Amino acid sequence: MKSAKFAASAAVLTMVSAGVTTGCDLQQAVDCARLALEVASSVEHLEQAAGSDDPTAIVDAADAVVDDLSELRDSVDDEDVRDAANSVEEAVESIRGGVVDGTEVDLTPLGDAAASLTDVCSP
Repeated sequence: MKSAKFAASAAVLTMVSAGVTTGCDLQQAVDCARLALEVASSVEHLEQAAGSDDPTAIVDAADAVVDDLSELRDSVDDEDVRDAANSVEEAVESIRGGVVDGTEVDLTPLGDAAASLTDVCSP
């Protein structure tokens, strides 16, 4: 789980530095930063819920993340960033589905989605 949180944190730092140090599209940099912050927050909320060993808390946290991502995705202009948001949402849905199915919580897909976000948002 720490690797997923690290990947999300790295994505946030990459987005901020990419927006500041390159000539990339300002709107894409803003969209990337907003999504990276949401991913970092999502990892934290899901980790807290997973630590509670309460499946309902994990499902509720995943549902909240999906709602937040949907709202964010609707306000994002850049298509690549929107696709990255879709990847993050799919990862959260995978985590949620695993909990509903009774399997162990694995945040690896969320870390992988954070890494794809880094790829999209890096110059």
